[in-house]
Amino acid sequence: MRKTKIYSILAAFIFLQGICFADAGFTGMAGGSSGFAGRFEQDDVDFTIPFNAFAAVQLNFGSWGIFRANLGLASKNLAEGNLFKGQDATLQMNECSLTLVKSKDNIKNYFGLYLGTYEVVGKDEYLQRHFGIDPVASILTKSATTLAGGVPLYNNEGAGFSYTMHFADAPGTIGCNLYFNTLHDAVLKFNIDLRTAWVTNHFIIDFAGGIGTPIKHDSSAYVLIDTIYLHGGVSMLFGNAHTSSFFIQGGIQNISLTSGNDNIDFDAGKDIFILAEPRINGKKLQVRFTGFSIPEELIHDFLYIDDTLGVALSIYSDMISLKTSNLTLGAHIIGALEGENFMTLLEKDEFTPDNTKINTYVTPFIDLPVANGTLEIMAQIGVCNILNSIYFKGKAKIGYRRAF
Repeated sequence: MRKTKIYSILAAFIFLQGICFADAGFTGMAGGSSGFAGRFEQDDVDFTIPFNAFAAVQLNFGSWGIFRANLGLASKNLAEGNLFKGQDATLQMNECSLTLVKSKDNIKNYFGLYLGTYEVVGKDEYLQRHFGIDPVASILTKSATTLAGGVPLYNNEGAGFSYTMHFADAPGTIGCNLYFNTLHDAVLKFNIDLRTAWVTNHFIIDFAGGIGTPIKHDSSAYVLIDTIYLHGGVSMLFGNAHTSSFFIQGGIQNISLTSGNDNIDFDAGKDIFILAEPRINGKKLQVRFTGFSIPEELIHDFLYIDDTLGVALSIYSDMISLKTSNLTLGAHIIGALEGENFMTLLEKDEFTPDNTKINTYVTPFIDLPVANGTLEIMAQIGVCNILNSIYFKGKAKIGYRRAF
């Protein structure tokens, strides 16, 4: 109930602020993807029609304010008719925010109120909004909605306040977020995060980290704090988009420290994210070698990745010339261990067909400019559990996104 009240108050405030000013510049983007996905075994065939879509808008009120809203819609299987109903269908407000901008001397100050996930570390939103750079996230982590690449390195979803200081004479920002969200048992949690990002010609870093604490009550204290949760994430690019480079991301969440308990509790499969990617940039061809360990709950958001632990080789060219623009053509070759993460990998004494499921995937893709937008087509063939009882996976999707 308390969470609902907080969301309602902030939503009403943001909505009133958005409609009270008519002198606004409007931009937006919309897109989505659909296709089919199938699993083929000797005596069993599983076939689904997944669907993902998003719509994002931004209103700029002169130089002093920005309103943003971003909604996502997803269904695991359109064939069951559950796009707007059922447990497999989700309609999610990814972001609803109002940011006030105040400039003084050589500093821009950004004060934000928001609902949802706000400029989470691991995606390109924060870096692009403040520095206007090209995306740096791995193309392997492209979202199924086609909205953007990248992955949230920890969950900062909630209702809160954000402050960012952007230095005009230095390529950097610092700031903080104060926000409320809930634990799995519906206990309200208060979070404080610090954020900084710096961009130079040969190095980019985006870092955020903080603590969260459940707000509880008991007979001896109105507010009882006996546990804190650590979370944080960092994205770094050594080099730049025009040279060979090295990209790395790491994130942790829900690392709990409890009073009277010397143990540090976490679940590596759910709470730790790692991605490392050497990049070779040629004049016409781009090559990426990627290793990743991804929390299982994030897998459903990806277009290309189906398993939590693996390595990939991505080869593509974004310089194939058309008459008025360029198209992108390439392929991902992925090898993965199903149901594993880097901790379980280190703890294994031996690898046998009974305790190891190795999956391989080949995924050609093409991005084609169409009608002032981008049409994305991908297909994937997977040979799974190759050490034991082989079965096959396959999927093909068409996505489109357009700014307006």
